[in-house]
Amino acid sequence: MFRGPYLLRTVGILLVHRCWVCFPRPVSIGMVYVNFRESWSLVRGHWVSVIALAALGTMLAAGYLLITTPKYTARTELFVAVDGGSSTADLAQGSNYSQQQARNYSAVATRQVVLEPVIKALDLNTTPDDLSRQISASVPLNTSLISISVTDPSPERAATIANAVATSLSNVVVKLVPNRRDGTSPVQLETVQTAAVPVTPSTPSSRLLLVFGALGGLVGGVAFVIIRERISAKVRSAEQIQNIHGATVLGSISYDRRTAGSPMLARRAGDSPRAEEFRQLRTNLRFLQTDAPHKAFVVTSSIPGEGKSTTSANLAATLAATGNSVCLIEADLRKPVLHSYLDLEGSVGLTTVMTNEASLEDALQPWGPDNLKVLLSGDLPPNPSELLGSSQAEALFRSITEKFDVTIFDCPPLLPVTDAALLAKSLGGAILVVGTGRVEVRELKKTVESLETAGANLLGVILNFVPVRTVGQYKQVYGRTDKSPKSAPSEEQDVSAARSMS
Repeated sequence: MFRGPYLLRTVGILLVHRCWVCFPRPVSIGMVYVNFRESWSLVRGHWVSVIALAALGTMLAAGYLLITTPKYTARTELFVAVDGGSSTADLAQGSNYSQQQARNYSAVATRQVVLEPVIKALDLNTTPDDLSRQISASVPLNTSLISISVTDPSPERAATIANAVATSLSNVVVKLVPNRRDGTSPVQLETVQTAAVPVTPSTPSSRLLLVFGALGGLVGGVAFVIIRERISAKVRSAEQIQNIHGATVLGSISYDRRTAGSPMLARRAGDSPRAEEFRQLRTNLRFLQTDAPHKAFVVTSSIPGEGKSTTSANLAATLAATGNSVCLIEADLRKPVLHSYLDLEGSVGLTTVMTNEASLEDALQPWGPDNLKVLLSGDLPPNPSELLGSSQAEALFRSITEKFDVTIFDCPPLLPVTDAALLAKSLGGAILVVGTGRVEVRELKKTVESLETAGANLLGVILNFVPVRTVGQYKQVYGRTDKSPKSAPSEEQDVSAARSMS
């Protein structure tokens, strides 16, 4: 039979243990609230997995119900009556005696002396030992009642056996108790409740089993999501980035499914939330390389798919909108994509200039209404790392950065190759694009370590693909919220601040 209180207690212990595993160190109430909020956001982000496992738990419980033979329990009750005389003292003594004997007789109810007559009377194909496992006898506290319960797959047989055991026990007790001189027994067992045929099975309880199946699947789903996140934790918040390295989060770019087909910000989308996020990022860049007359930013990521090329192109276009002279260089000589994003000719570019097949002026292509200059990758070389690390490339990049107020270098990811680390060391530092929910914490740590090993400076982090529901939290860090428009700089102030970068 299902033991509901025991299972509830067990589930409670598991939940407390899960919380202790999630928060193993002493934390303040504020930290607990933050961790709980992050955990809830994590579970909500994987609600499909949680619901699927809850449904799986329900299905397993239903399958168990289908393959398990239901059992029915029939109960009968006997009253132990003792003839103790007519005085009050005799009655009290007889009552105490009957309660003591009720406990003794309940133990006899499952013994061979009682069960063998039952087997013969009902012609049961079983043994006394096997039949005793189906029978339980108990005495309610401070009573002279004996409650006999019989469990059997057949409800009719359960009721029949229960009544037969009660009759057999009554007969055995008469034989066990010494008779009076007149041949009568001082103890009698009277049936006060005859066993009726049960209607519903006692085990398994279908409703309780389905509830606990769903609850177990739900708890298992939450535990699965959290454990999987602990094993291969993905970066999902600015707090994680700051805990990893203490890096400055320069801005957050919200996720927009439309960017897959149109990665560049449209001119008419100037008032969109995503355009505002790039303008806020542009404003924050003025605090980087404050002593440099010409700024150069190496934009990279840890792994492919974090949106570093889209971020580089839109950031360059947003900077060019302020009137600064901006050059976007595609330094990814392995898997270049900017020519498709910007709809430009990709056969002429960086490698063409380095092989003296074209001049820099001929290779630079204008894009957009703000005179953004773009130098694409050109033909892919067999030795990208050696080419980008050569003295010729260093001289070319120096000459380009001296011509423009701001130069953006779109570089390949850091973990697969070392190209970005080499450029970041020579150009003053790197800006790391971190895809929310796409890169693992261990991968980000390894990326930061690779920059430190190369002697490159990490200028800041751009959190990309941020879910829309959490963007407002990060905007409070970056200086603007939708609820406080007065604190946001105007477009003219933003342009003026950006021009001060040069």
